[in-house]
Amino acid sequence: MDVAANLLLKHSDGLRRPLPAVGGIALILMAFTLLGIALHSVPLGVAYAVWGGLGIILTALLSLRVDHVRFTARGWAGLGLILGSVLLMHLSH
Repeated sequence: MDVAANLLLKHSDGLRRPLPAVGGIALILMAFTLLGIALHSVPLGVAYAVWGGLGIILTALLSLRVDHVRFTARGWAGLGLILGSVLLMHLSH
């Protein structure tokens, strides 16, 4: 949900295109609502690390497909480090 919101907001042209802007904002509100519900059973640090890390990874990977972004070896290494961090945070719970 958060990833779709990021893509919609990018394509809203600085909130000048109403449909993607409203869709992106609505998805952000739903994502935060679901995060709040998840916090009933998952510690805040773990939940936010997993949500944020996976959001970064998925947004970056979708930008490869949608916007034809290219990553250098450092970029791929950075995504790998984020993935490793997310896995460690998840396993710590």
